[in-house]
Amino acid sequence: MNAPRRILLVDDDPNVLEISLEVLAMSGFEIVTATDGEQALARLHAGERFAALVTDHSMPGLSGLDLVRQARALDPGMHCLLVTGYGDTVEGGIEVTFLRKPFRVVELAAAVEALFT
Repeated sequence: MNAPRRILLVDDDPNVLEISLEVLAMSGFEIVTATDGEQALARLHAGERFAALVTDHSMPGLSGLDLVRQARALDPGMHCLLVTGYGDTVEGGIEVTFLRKPFRVVELAAAVEALFT
């Protein structure tokens, strides 16, 4: 079962991670961070539950899209937001919401809030 408004936030850029954390926390979300896909996946495999996953697409190692696929295999009901500068098409037919880079902080907060409506 998902934890209401608890978000797993994943980005390998520490500045983006910090700003995103602050914005989402001020918007009333409980935020847990990870600096890469492997760290995020380890949290999920350890049994931590989240209502949503917000992840950068382009990261070393496990990409954001691969993280979304594996997270959904563990928790099919998890909302996912993929932050990307590459467009909004996905191979393999996975359902995911996109936020295009560059984005304003208000756009991030609105995109995450929209996951819950």
